[in-house]
Amino acid sequence: MRTSLQSSCSAAERGFALVYAVAMTVVAAMLCSALLTFSVASHKTSTTKANSLRARYLAEGALEVVKKSVQQDIANWLDPAREHKVRVDGEEVVVVTEPVGAERVVTDASGIQTAMRIFEMRATTNFRGYVGQAHRMLEVQATPTFQFAIFYASDLEMLPGPSMTIGGRVHANGDIYLGSGATLSLDTNYFRSVGDIYRRRKNDPSRSEGTVRVRRYVDNPFDPSRPTEWFTLSNRSQLTTGGVSSPSGFDSQFRGHDANTNGSYEDAGDLLPWGPGALHYTREPGAGEYGRGYTMQDAAHGVSHAVPPGFGSIAMYEPLPSGTGGDWKLNSATGRYQRVSAGTGDHKRGHYHEQASLKILRYDDGSWAAFDGEDTDITTEVYAAISSSEIYDARQAEGSTTRVPVLTIDLERLATTGYYPPNGILYTGRYGQGTGTAAGGFQLVNGSQLAGPLSVVSEASLYVKGDYNTVSKKPAALMADAVNLLSNSWNNTKTRGSAIPVATPTTYNAAIVTGNYTTNGNDYNGGLENLPRFHENWRDVRCSIRGSFVNLWESRYATGRWSSATYTPPIRDWGYDPDFNNIANLPPGTPLAVSARDVASW
Repeated sequence: MRTSLQSSCSAAERGFALVYAVAMTVVAAMLCSALLTFSVASHKTSTTKANSLRARYLAEGALEVVKKSVQQDIANWLDPAREHKVRVDGEEVVVVTEPVGAERVVTDASGIQTAMRIFEMRATTNFRGYVGQAHRMLEVQATPTFQFAIFYASDLEMLPGPSMTIGGRVHANGDIYLGSGATLSLDTNYFRSVGDIYRRRKNDPSRSEGTVRVRRYVDNPFDPSRPTEWFTLSNRSQLTTGGVSSPSGFDSQFRGHDANTNGSYEDAGDLLPWGPGALHYTREPGAGEYGRGYTMQDAAHGVSHAVPPGFGSIAMYEPLPSGTGGDWKLNSATGRYQRVSAGTGDHKRGHYHEQASLKILRYDDGSWAAFDGEDTDITTEVYAAISSSEIYDARQAEGSTTRVPVLTIDLERLATTGYYPPNGILYTGRYGQGTGTAAGGFQLVNGSQLAGPLSVVSEASLYVKGDYNTVSKKPAALMADAVNLLSNSWNNTKTRGSAIPVATPTTYNAAIVTGNYTTNGNDYNGGLENLPRFHENWRDVRCSIRGSFVNLWESRYATGRWSSATYTPPIRDWGYDPDFNNIANLPPGTPLAVSARDVASW
């Protein structure tokens, strides 16, 4: 039997247990609430951080896009737009670009000049309510392309058969492939590849041939008092003979040789890996490890892209991406472009067509017309200097008997008409451009003595007959889809199946800007040694060129493939014209190569 005292204690215990349970439930609920609040806060903080970082990265990405746009604008003679709206991963970013301070010109020891200017870039975006900003100070450097001995917008292949020496700066925005049937000497203090440098053929990696040597750095390689020391880029066979393994010789693929396997590459018989080795072996003689410069550099050393103008610069007319805003429109009835009210057309004239003070245009029906810088028709005035003819271009004919229609411009006669281009730019364009023999072209004759500085520009092919600019040399350039060199003895009797006509020694003093095509598989594009195109038997005959060799685009119309069956190569006496080191001696309308580097970011 339970006593009243027992019953009272039991009730009290039950009451306490209930209170305790309720209290624990409240505490647990509070803990859960706190944990949930902490979790939500942590997630929110994490999301905030992620979105903020994302916004920042979008802004930085936009700066890279606009950086390239600034280079392209300047290379194409445009002022960079103040505001760009770009999309990065689908998000819009606004970038404001403004010049800071005045342009300055830096001249190196050899006289080569580079124009430099600072631009401030500010990028702003809003990503899911989070503002992202990025700032950058950009130094833009513009160098005339004709102050390079060789400038390629893509891959450069230098594989001459006979010995060849190239003096002057060399730059390629792609890879560089080097080889020789004898000795290739690079007498320069500037040899750069944005990609890699290979000691082999592009179309046949197994062929690593000849001797290639590069001059060690000196501040002015044109000064004969500076020391001349060479470093040989050994080919694969030369390394193998010395017990050194390499896929293709001393080049970007070379990983070094540690003769005694002690972990050092500084002992006798060792060779440094390409990255440090290219610097060490081409540094300034007698300057220890840290001289004033290094001759040879590539992607391993951070070489930056230098943007040149595009093919549109030599086009007769080029379409506008937006389809509006131009001053020209194709008249479907006449098949010719006509000027329309400003901003209502869908085309604009190419840069050189617009700038030229003498323009010669050939129409579909074979007729032609000439215009001065004000677009006044002067056909009658220059008629005696221009005639229609044809040339057999075996490369373009591709096995057919068809000849290429050309307009022949007699530069000697042109000088007597009073319409020699006063600003030095002569533009030639052709309606109905096609490929093969339909590419057409313009032939320059009697150009040994120019009446003044002259740049001849065409989106078609140029054929240059005989000595060019050899008497009282003037600044001169040849810019075209393809540049063809004909010797003094060319008499236009070549036909399909006939003997290749024999060339005689000929000299050309001009910078050359021309197209080519990309080597692909066994289809070799002919390399630098065939950048200017030949059509004669030049065996043991000297072809002398002093100027600059520039390849900015793939040929659009002169697309015939290179073949050694259509000509015999000359003795190539080619080199950079050091007169171009003085900016006053550059040809009219010299294009620019524009690079850029970040000097500050925040």
